[in-house]
Amino acid sequence: MNEIAGMYYALKLQLNMKEQELLYVSRLLDEIGREQRSIVVKSINNNQYYYEQWRQDGKNRYRSLGKVRPGSAAIKEREILQRKELLEKESDLKFIIEQLQNTIKQFENKENNISIISEYSFEVFWKDELSARVSVTKNRVHVSRFIKHPLRQIFSGDIITRNQLNEVLKLRCFEEERPDCRAKLNVLGLTEYNPLEIVKKTHGVSYNDYIWFRFPGEIIKASDVLVRSYNV
Repeated sequence: MNEIAGMYYALKLQLNMKEQELLYVSRLLDEIGREQRSIVVKSINNNQYYYEQWRQDGKNRYRSLGKVRPGSAAIKEREILQRKELLEKESDLKFIIEQLQNTIKQFENKENNISIISEYSFEVFWKDELSARVSVTKNRVHVSRFIKHPLRQIFSGDIITRNQLNEVLKLRCFEEERPDCRAKLNVLGLTEYNPLEIVKKTHGVSYNDYIWFRFPGEIIKASDVLVRSYNV
């Protein structure tokens, strides 16, 4: 979820930047005019003259730029080149913005689906004693704590964020950076490192304590999942 959110906001930022760039390019085009123009040479009384040419109302229009001399039409030439570059840039930006908007819409649709699917709950036990009950909704995580003992409880508050819960779940998983991470995921039947999916498989057990997770529908007790022996 964190990775998806990061990609989503990066796309939104990129879209905003491209939209601002398009506004700037469009403003420049409005200032110099959008009509495609060219420079032609006409001979009049054995003298050559530069003319600016463009189409308007279905007809060719001309504006004299003076007698042909080296560089005498350079300013207008640069303007024509700038117009061409800006028109191409505007077209490219409109295409990019459209693609970004479509991608963002897909992310938003996916995010909505994930929010609905990822509403879940689970219980946290210390040995066979209920330590906490966790309920995850779209926008928040509610924790009902039944034990406040620091060695038997992994939550410090009753309301936490999804990100905070994800960090708690990570603490009940093997490290993503360890060399055999991929092999461990394969054993669990997982294709990616997802703390929630991992603890569903491992019940969040650790060699360091007697805490474990039970998900709805599971008929299990501490002795079924803990990796350390203990006295009831």
